[in-house]
Amino acid sequence: MSISSKSIASRPVIALCIGLALGMIFGFLFPFLVSSRSEQVVSHEELRAFSMVEEAMRAASMNKTEDPEASYVTLPGIQKYDGPRLAASMPIETKEAWISWMKKNRNDDPLFLEQRWEWAQELVLSSELKRPEDVRAFLLTPREHFTRPQNKGLEYANTWLPIGYGATITDPDVVSMMTTTLNLYPGEKVLEIGTGSGYQSAILSYLTKDVYTIEIIKPLFVETDALYRQWEATFPSYTVINRKLGDGYYGWEEFAPFDKIIITCSIDHIPPPLIRQLTPGGIMVLPLGPPGRQYIMEVKKAVDENGTVTLSRRDVYNGLSVRFIPFRDEGGKSYSTSAPYVMPPP
Repeated sequence: MSISSKSIASRPVIALCIGLALGMIFGFLFPFLVSSRSEQVVSHEELRAFSMVEEAMRAASMNKTEDPEASYVTLPGIQKYDGPRLAASMPIETKEAWISWMKKNRNDDPLFLEQRWEWAQELVLSSELKRPEDVRAFLLTPREHFTRPQNKGLEYANTWLPIGYGATITDPDVVSMMTTTLNLYPGEKVLEIGTGSGYQSAILSYLTKDVYTIEIIKPLFVETDALYRQWEATFPSYTVINRKLGDGYYGWEEFAPFDKIIITCSIDHIPPPLIRQLTPGGIMVLPLGPPGRQYIMEVKKAVDENGTVTLSRRDVYNGLSVRFIPFRDEGGKSYSTSAPYVMPPP
Protein backbone atom coordinates (compact mmCIF):
# COMPACT_ATOMS: atom_id res chain seq x y z
CA MET A 1 0.00 0.00 0.00
CA SER A 2 1.38 3.43 -0.91
CA ILE A 3 0.78 6.73 0.84
CA SER A 4 0.59 9.94 -1.18
CA SER A 5 0.19 13.59 -0.18
CA LYS A 6 -2.18 16.02 -1.86
CA SER A 7 -2.09 19.81 -1.94
CA ILE A 8 -5.20 22.01 -1.81
CA ALA A 9 -5.59 25.16 -3.92
CA SER A 10 -5.80 28.41 -2.00
CA ARG A 11 -9.14 29.63 -3.45
CA PRO A 12 -11.20 26.67 -2.16
CA VAL A 13 -9.58 27.11 1.26
CA ILE A 14 -10.57 30.79 1.37
CA ALA A 15 -14.12 29.96 0.23
CA LEU A 16 -14.38 27.26 2.87
CA CYS A 17 -13.23 29.62 5.63
CA ILE A 18 -15.76 32.27 4.58
CA GLY A 19 -18.52 29.66 4.51
CA LEU A 20 -17.62 28.41 7.99
CA ALA A 21 -17.55 31.97 9.36
CA LEU A 22 -20.97 32.76 7.90
CA GLY A 23 -22.33 29.47 9.23
CA MET A 24 -21.12 30.27 12.76
CA ILE A 25 -22.66 33.76 12.63
CA PHE A 26 -25.98 32.42 11.36
CA GLY A 27 -25.93 29.62 13.93
CA PHE A 28 -25.41 32.14 16.72
CA LEU A 29 -28.12 34.53 15.57
CA PHE A 30 -30.76 32.03 14.41
CA PRO A 31 -32.16 31.15 17.90
CA PHE A 32 -32.69 34.86 18.63
CA LEU A 33 -34.35 35.42 15.27
CA VAL A 34 -36.65 32.47 15.84
CA SER A 35 -37.49 33.59 19.38
CA SER A 36 -38.31 37.11 18.22
CA ARG A 37 -40.43 35.97 15.31
CA SER A 38 -42.36 33.36 17.30
CA GLU A 39 -43.65 36.13 19.57
CA GLN A 40 -45.00 38.06 16.60
CA VAL A 41 -46.58 35.34 14.45
CA VAL A 42 -50.35 35.21 14.70
CA SER A 43 -51.68 34.59 11.21
CA HIS A 44 -52.45 31.13 9.87
CA GLU A 45 -50.27 31.57 6.79
CA GLU A 46 -47.24 32.88 8.69
CA LEU A 47 -47.42 30.09 11.25
CA ARG A 48 -47.73 27.42 8.57
CA ALA A 49 -44.82 28.80 6.56
CA PHE A 50 -42.63 29.10 9.64
CA SER A 51 -43.30 25.50 10.71
CA MET A 52 -42.53 24.22 7.23
CA VAL A 53 -39.17 26.05 7.20
CA GLU A 54 -38.27 24.62 10.60
CA GLU A 55 -39.12 21.10 9.50
CA ALA A 56 -37.20 21.42 6.23
CA MET A 57 -34.08 22.57 8.10
CA ARG A 58 -34.43 19.78 10.65
CA ALA A 59 -34.91 17.12 7.96
CA ALA A 60 -31.87 18.40 6.04
CA SER A 61 -29.72 18.28 9.17
CA MET A 62 -30.83 14.75 10.04
CA ASN A 63 -30.33 13.59 6.43
CA LYS A 64 -31.96 10.22 6.90
CA THR A 65 -34.70 8.26 5.16
CA GLU A 66 -37.84 6.87 6.72
CA ASP A 67 -37.64 3.39 8.16
CA PRO A 68 -40.31 1.27 6.45
CA GLU A 69 -40.61 -0.81 9.61
CA ALA A 70 -41.78 2.30 11.50
CA SER A 71 -44.68 3.03 9.16
CA TYR A 72 -47.22 2.52 11.96
CA VAL A 73 -45.68 5.06 14.28
CA THR A 74 -46.10 8.56 12.89
CA LEU A 75 -44.22 11.24 14.79
CA PRO A 76 -44.82 14.52 12.97
CA GLY A 77 -45.03 16.53 16.19
CA ILE A 78 -41.35 17.41 15.91
CA GLN A 79 -42.55 20.43 13.91
CA LYS A 80 -44.28 21.93 16.97
CA TYR A 81 -46.72 24.02 14.97
CA ASP A 82 -48.26 26.61 17.28
CA GLY A 83 -51.98 25.89 17.06
CA PRO A 84 -52.71 27.53 20.44
CA ARG A 85 -51.21 30.82 19.23
CA LEU A 86 -53.38 30.74 16.13
CA ALA A 87 -56.44 30.00 18.26
CA ALA A 88 -55.70 32.94 20.56
CA SER A 89 -55.62 35.30 17.58
CA MET A 90 -59.13 34.31 16.41
CA PRO A 91 -62.06 36.60 17.33
CA ILE A 92 -65.10 34.85 18.82
CA GLU A 93 -67.12 37.81 20.10
CA THR A 94 -69.64 37.72 17.23
CA LYS A 95 -70.53 35.31 14.47
CA GLU A 96 -69.86 37.94 11.83
CA ALA A 97 -66.36 38.69 13.11
CA TRP A 98 -65.53 34.99 13.40
CA ILE A 99 -66.77 34.05 9.93
CA SER A 100 -64.97 37.02 8.39
CA TRP A 101 -61.70 35.98 10.09
CA MET A 102 -62.15 32.34 9.06
CA LYS A 103 -62.72 33.24 5.41
CA LYS A 104 -59.65 35.47 5.42
CA ASN A 105 -57.23 33.25 7.35
CA ARG A 106 -58.40 29.69 6.82
CA ASN A 107 -59.38 27.25 4.12
CA ASP A 108 -62.48 25.71 5.71
CA ASP A 109 -65.48 24.83 3.59
CA PRO A 110 -67.73 27.90 4.02
CA LEU A 111 -70.82 25.67 3.84
CA PHE A 112 -70.11 24.37 7.35
CA LEU A 113 -69.14 27.58 9.14
CA GLU A 114 -72.68 28.55 10.18
CA GLN A 115 -73.37 25.06 11.51
CA ARG A 116 -70.13 24.99 13.50
CA TRP A 117 -70.81 28.40 15.03
CA GLU A 118 -74.37 27.47 16.03
CA TRP A 119 -73.16 24.23 17.58
CA ALA A 120 -70.52 26.07 19.59
CA GLN A 121 -73.15 28.45 21.00
CA GLU A 122 -75.33 25.54 22.12
CA LEU A 123 -72.36 23.86 23.77
CA VAL A 124 -71.47 27.06 25.62
CA LEU A 125 -75.06 27.37 26.87
CA SER A 126 -74.99 23.76 28.11
CA SER A 127 -71.58 24.37 29.79
CA GLU A 128 -70.03 21.55 27.76
CA LEU A 129 -67.69 24.19 26.38
CA LYS A 130 -66.57 26.56 29.14
CA ARG A 131 -63.16 28.12 28.61
CA PRO A 132 -62.59 30.45 25.64
CA GLU A 133 -59.64 28.22 24.69
CA ASP A 134 -61.96 25.22 24.30
CA VAL A 135 -64.49 27.24 22.29
CA ARG A 136 -61.74 28.35 19.92
CA ALA A 137 -60.40 24.81 19.54
CA PHE A 138 -63.89 23.56 18.67
CA LEU A 139 -64.45 26.38 16.17
CA LEU A 140 -61.09 25.75 14.47
CA THR A 141 -61.67 22.02 13.97
CA PRO A 142 -63.74 21.01 10.93
CA ARG A 143 -65.74 17.98 12.06
CA GLU A 144 -66.50 17.37 8.39
CA HIS A 145 -62.88 16.26 7.89
CA PHE A 146 -63.41 13.29 10.19
CA THR A 147 -66.93 12.08 9.54
CA ARG A 148 -66.82 9.54 6.75
CA PRO A 149 -68.45 9.78 3.29
CA GLN A 150 -71.41 7.65 4.40
CA ASN A 151 -72.26 10.37 6.96
CA LYS A 152 -72.68 13.16 4.40
CA GLY A 153 -75.21 15.70 5.66
CA LEU A 154 -74.77 14.63 9.31
CA GLU A 155 -71.44 16.31 10.01
CA TYR A 156 -72.85 18.42 12.86
CA ALA A 157 -75.75 16.20 13.88
CA ASN A 158 -76.17 15.79 17.63
CA THR A 159 -75.27 12.12 17.62
CA TRP A 160 -72.45 9.65 17.24
CA LEU A 161 -71.84 8.35 13.74
CA PRO A 162 -70.39 5.04 12.47
CA ILE A 163 -66.99 5.34 10.80
CA GLY A 164 -66.45 1.66 9.98
CA TYR A 165 -64.50 -1.16 11.67
CA GLY A 166 -67.02 -1.21 14.54
CA ALA A 167 -65.94 2.30 15.61
CA THR A 168 -67.75 5.64 15.83
CA ILE A 169 -67.11 9.37 15.92
CA THR A 170 -68.41 10.59 19.29
CA ASP A 171 -71.24 13.12 19.65
CA PRO A 172 -70.00 16.73 19.46
CA ASP A 173 -71.41 17.48 22.92
CA VAL A 174 -69.61 14.56 24.60
CA VAL A 175 -66.35 15.41 22.79
CA SER A 176 -66.71 18.98 24.06
CA MET A 177 -67.47 17.92 27.63
CA MET A 178 -64.46 15.62 27.74
CA THR A 179 -62.26 18.37 26.27
CA THR A 180 -63.52 20.89 28.83
CA THR A 181 -62.95 18.43 31.69
CA LEU A 182 -59.40 17.74 30.50
CA ASN A 183 -58.57 21.43 31.15
CA LEU A 184 -55.62 21.30 28.76
CA TYR A 185 -53.09 24.16 28.56
CA PRO A 186 -50.35 25.03 26.05
CA GLY A 187 -47.11 23.26 26.94
CA GLU A 188 -48.85 20.29 28.53
CA LYS A 189 -48.43 16.82 27.06
CA VAL A 190 -51.64 14.90 26.37
CA LEU A 191 -52.20 11.23 25.47
CA GLU A 192 -55.37 10.03 23.76
CA ILE A 193 -56.30 6.34 23.86
CA GLY A 194 -58.43 5.51 20.81
CA THR A 195 -57.62 7.77 17.85
CA GLY A 196 -60.76 6.65 16.05
CA SER A 197 -61.93 9.22 13.53
CA GLY A 198 -59.17 11.68 14.49
CA TYR A 199 -61.59 14.42 15.55
CA GLN A 200 -60.69 14.55 19.24
CA SER A 201 -56.94 14.82 18.65
CA ALA A 202 -57.51 17.52 16.04
CA ILE A 203 -59.30 19.61 18.69
CA LEU A 204 -56.50 18.97 21.18
CA SER A 205 -53.93 20.20 18.64
CA TYR A 206 -55.30 23.74 19.08
CA LEU A 207 -54.82 23.54 22.86
CA THR A 208 -51.24 22.23 23.03
CA LYS A 209 -48.35 21.38 20.72
CA ASP A 210 -47.73 17.97 22.35
CA VAL A 211 -50.47 15.52 21.32
CA TYR A 212 -50.01 11.74 21.34
CA THR A 213 -52.67 9.25 20.25
CA ILE A 214 -52.90 5.45 19.97
CA GLU A 215 -55.28 3.35 17.85
CA ILE A 216 -55.51 -0.45 18.01
CA ILE A 217 -57.59 -1.12 14.87
CA LYS A 218 -55.04 -1.25 12.05
CA PRO A 219 -57.24 -0.29 9.04
CA LEU A 220 -58.77 2.55 11.06
CA PHE A 221 -55.31 3.78 12.07
CA VAL A 222 -54.17 3.74 8.43
CA GLU A 223 -57.32 5.53 7.25
CA THR A 224 -57.17 8.28 9.88
CA ASP A 225 -53.41 8.71 9.45
CA ALA A 226 -54.06 9.24 5.73
CA LEU A 227 -56.68 11.88 6.58
CA TYR A 228 -54.19 13.79 8.72
CA ARG A 229 -51.59 13.62 5.96
CA GLN A 230 -54.16 14.77 3.39
CA TRP A 231 -55.10 17.87 5.38
CA GLU A 232 -51.92 18.83 7.25
CA ALA A 233 -50.53 21.08 4.50
CA THR A 234 -53.71 23.19 4.69
CA PHE A 235 -54.36 22.68 8.42
CA PRO A 236 -50.83 22.39 9.86
CA SER A 237 -52.04 22.03 13.44
CA TYR A 238 -52.57 18.36 12.58
CA THR A 239 -48.81 18.00 12.19
CA VAL A 240 -48.29 17.97 15.97
CA ILE A 241 -50.43 14.85 16.41
CA ASN A 242 -48.06 11.97 17.13
CA ARG A 243 -49.83 8.71 16.37
CA LYS A 244 -49.17 5.05 16.95
CA LEU A 245 -50.78 1.72 16.07
CA GLY A 246 -50.87 -0.33 19.25
CA ASP A 247 -52.62 -1.34 22.46
CA GLY A 248 -53.47 1.81 24.38
CA TYR A 249 -53.97 -0.06 27.66
CA TYR A 250 -50.22 0.12 28.20
CA GLY A 251 -49.94 3.76 27.17
CA TRP A 252 -46.89 5.16 25.42
CA GLU A 253 -44.03 4.63 27.86
CA GLU A 254 -41.43 6.15 25.55
CA PHE A 255 -42.99 9.61 25.89
CA ALA A 256 -44.42 9.36 29.42
CA PRO A 257 -45.25 10.99 31.71
CA PHE A 258 -48.32 12.83 30.42
CA ASP A 259 -50.00 15.81 32.05
CA LYS A 260 -53.40 14.77 30.72
CA ILE A 261 -54.83 11.47 29.40
CA ILE A 262 -58.14 11.03 27.59
CA ILE A 263 -59.66 7.60 26.87
CA THR A 264 -62.33 7.38 24.17
CA CYS A 265 -63.44 3.76 24.67
CA SER A 266 -65.26 2.24 27.64
CA ILE A 267 -63.73 0.18 30.43
CA ASP A 268 -64.82 -0.86 33.93
CA HIS A 269 -61.55 0.03 35.64
CA ILE A 270 -58.71 2.52 35.25
CA PRO A 271 -55.72 0.90 33.48
CA PRO A 272 -52.81 0.84 35.98
CA PRO A 273 -50.17 1.53 33.29
CA LEU A 274 -51.99 4.77 32.43
CA ILE A 275 -52.18 5.76 36.10
CA ARG A 276 -48.42 5.26 36.29
CA GLN A 277 -47.84 7.39 33.16
CA LEU A 278 -50.00 10.28 34.44
CA THR A 279 -48.05 13.06 36.17
CA PRO A 280 -48.79 13.91 39.82
CA GLY A 281 -51.58 16.47 39.70
CA GLY A 282 -52.55 15.22 36.23
CA ILE A 283 -56.08 14.59 34.95
CA MET A 284 -57.49 11.56 33.17
CA VAL A 285 -60.92 11.64 31.49
CA LEU A 286 -62.62 8.40 30.49
CA PRO A 287 -65.97 6.62 30.08
CA LEU A 288 -65.92 4.33 33.13
CA GLY A 289 -68.41 1.57 33.87
CA PRO A 290 -69.73 -1.85 32.86
CA PRO A 291 -70.60 -2.73 29.25
CA GLY A 292 -73.68 -0.87 28.04
CA ARG A 293 -73.54 1.97 30.57
CA GLN A 294 -70.63 4.23 31.39
CA TYR A 295 -70.12 7.56 33.09
CA ILE A 296 -67.67 10.24 31.98
CA MET A 297 -65.27 10.45 34.88
CA GLU A 298 -62.64 13.02 35.74
CA VAL A 299 -59.81 11.29 37.61
CA LYS A 300 -57.15 13.36 39.36
CA LYS A 301 -53.89 11.86 40.55
CA ALA A 302 -52.16 12.99 43.73
CA VAL A 303 -48.88 11.67 45.14
CA ASP A 304 -47.83 12.40 48.74
CA GLU A 305 -44.31 12.73 50.16
CA ASN A 306 -44.15 8.97 50.74
CA GLY A 307 -44.99 8.20 47.11
CA THR A 308 -48.52 7.02 47.90
CA VAL A 309 -50.84 7.54 44.93
CA THR A 310 -54.39 8.77 45.52
CA LEU A 311 -57.05 9.02 42.83
CA SER A 312 -60.08 11.26 43.17
CA ARG A 313 -63.06 10.79 40.83
CA ARG A 314 -65.87 13.03 39.65
CA ASP A 315 -68.83 12.15 37.44
CA VAL A 316 -68.85 15.14 35.09
CA TYR A 317 -72.45 14.57 33.91
CA ASN A 318 -73.77 13.99 37.47
CA GLY A 319 -75.33 10.60 36.89
CA LEU A 320 -76.11 10.83 33.17
CA SER A 321 -74.81 7.67 31.51
CA VAL A 322 -73.21 7.38 28.07
CA ARG A 323 -72.27 4.53 25.75
CA PHE A 324 -68.87 4.04 24.14
CA ILE A 325 -67.37 1.16 22.19
CA PRO A 326 -65.41 -1.25 24.44
CA PHE A 327 -61.72 -0.87 25.24
CA ARG A 328 -60.29 -4.00 23.58
CA ASP A 329 -56.92 -5.73 23.41
CA GLU A 330 -55.13 -6.73 20.21
CA GLY A 331 -57.11 -9.97 20.10
CA GLY A 332 -60.41 -8.10 20.20
CA LYS A 333 -61.24 -9.07 23.79
CA SER A 334 -62.71 -6.42 26.06
CA TYR A 335 -60.55 -5.25 28.94
CA SER A 336 -63.65 -4.85 31.12
CA THR A 337 -63.59 -7.76 33.55
CA SER A 338 -64.26 -8.56 37.19
CA ALA A 339 -60.89 -10.27 37.50
CA PRO A 340 -58.17 -8.09 39.10
CA TYR A 341 -55.44 -6.79 36.86
CA VAL A 342 -51.90 -7.84 37.78
CA MET A 343 -49.26 -5.24 37.00
CA PRO A 344 -46.50 -6.71 34.81
CA PRO A 345 -42.94 -6.45 36.17
CA PRO A 346 -41.05 -3.29 35.08
